[in-house]
Amino acid sequence: MNEELAGLDQTARRAVADADWTAAASAFGSIAAQLPDKPGPWYSLALARWRGGSAAGAAPALRRCLVLAPDHAAGSRLLAALTGLDRGHLQAAVLPGAEIGTLKVAGALRQEAGDAAGAIELLDRVLAAEPEDRESLVNRAMALIEVGRKSAAIDDVEHALRIDPQDARARWARGWIRLGRRDWNGVADYAARWLDPEPDSRQRLFDAPLWSGGRVEGGPLLLYGQFGIGDEILFATLVEEARRRAGGPVILEVDPRLAALLDRSLDGVTVVPRADPPDPRIAAARPAAQSSTARLPAVLPRDAVLGARPAPLLTADPARVEHWRERFAGLGPGPWIGLAWRSGNRRTAGRKSIPLGDLAPVMRASAGTWISLQYDPDPEETAEVAAARRPVPHDNPAPDIRDDLDELAAQIAALDAVVTISGINAHLAGALGVPGVVMMQRDPLWFWFEDGETVPWYPSLTVLRQRGTAWTAVITETARRVAVG
Repeated sequence: MNEELAGLDQTARRAVADADWTAAASAFGSIAAQLPDKPGPWYSLALARWRGGSAAGAAPALRRCLVLAPDHAAGSRLLAALTGLDRGHLQAAVLPGAEIGTLKVAGALRQEAGDAAGAIELLDRVLAAEPEDRESLVNRAMALIEVGRKSAAIDDVEHALRIDPQDARARWARGWIRLGRRDWNGVADYAARWLDPEPDSRQRLFDAPLWSGGRVEGGPLLLYGQFGIGDEILFATLVEEARRRAGGPVILEVDPRLAALLDRSLDGVTVVPRADPPDPRIAAARPAAQSSTARLPAVLPRDAVLGARPAPLLTADPARVEHWRERFAGLGPGPWIGLAWRSGNRRTAGRKSIPLGDLAPVMRASAGTWISLQYDPDPEETAEVAAARRPVPHDNPAPDIRDDLDELAAQIAALDAVVTISGINAHLAGALGVPGVVMMQRDPLWFWFEDGETVPWYPSLTVLRQRGTAWTAVITETARRVAVG
């Protein structure tokens, strides 16, 4: 990057941090003019114009981005927000003569909607016509991972890396697969994701260099959560080790729903809620290094990442824990067990969720009291299960466990055990040290691994794994574990 581009990049970052979208658009426009064949600056320009209230101004820049990179995932999402063309692309993609660009965008949209198999079908058509399309190879690899075809995914990733050995997304996908197999040789590839961050990544908001894992001099280490709320909880288990190795102050930016809980739980760490623009305490502290917490497994030593945890990460509010113990005792006899069976994640719900009625053997295995930890239970499903004379859990007595995660943590800490699919309740139970059984879908995120009943981040949890597409064996074994306590 030449000196002029470096200056424009800094100007753009400052403008984004200040939510000055006019200045950001001006800077990104200048960058795009100098790099007209790069999709990233055009996407950033479109995003800045859109956030500044000019959808009409965003559209031309976004079209240029998608011409250069038709399968640009973030660009496709912004296109849908701007124009509603997602439906049109999906409809057009079923036609035999659909254009390659249409197929790429439709494939990205289908995967985003949780239809990995449909995305693969569309990307097969793209790659039949353009077998060296590196972006489509990586996109198909990620979809193949979701449907359990990891060998085929590796083939696509290796093909992409033969075309460009430094492709950051391809390397990250390969590292993701290796780490999921407990192969720690994948950490270098996994870390490649942060060498070329997305245009709207938090990493681009801050001037500090990426943390290398050593002592930090001249300012605090800035860490920030990334991906989903569960990922933020899991990778927060590594923050204390990061603080120890940095040897100085640490700022942790998190989802606002986690701020109070992590502030109570992490000594010596300044916890700030994620905001746009960022909390002014970050700029005032002048961080000397930065890292996503999701990157910490690739920065910290293997033994520090996978070693035994001296104590649970999270501390729930003691007064609220006592309150919920009293409330739960009023519902029935112990043990008191929390239950979650459906995911609200559009992309993964179909693979993770289990019908409530199928869990009757699990609930009948304990004479205790079952309490729902679902934040969006389906009343019709519950009524149908009850009408069939199968057990149902007590409705959750809290008014809001979707957004008040401090209250949900207090509830889970007040329980004797949790039985759940993978999701927020599994992460909270594990981070609180509450015993639990996680009924794990066949192809989970890498940090749940492909095999074994334990994961290092959450020693209180037992992971029972789905094989194939049926849940019968997992439910039977879960019931047995519940019965023996």
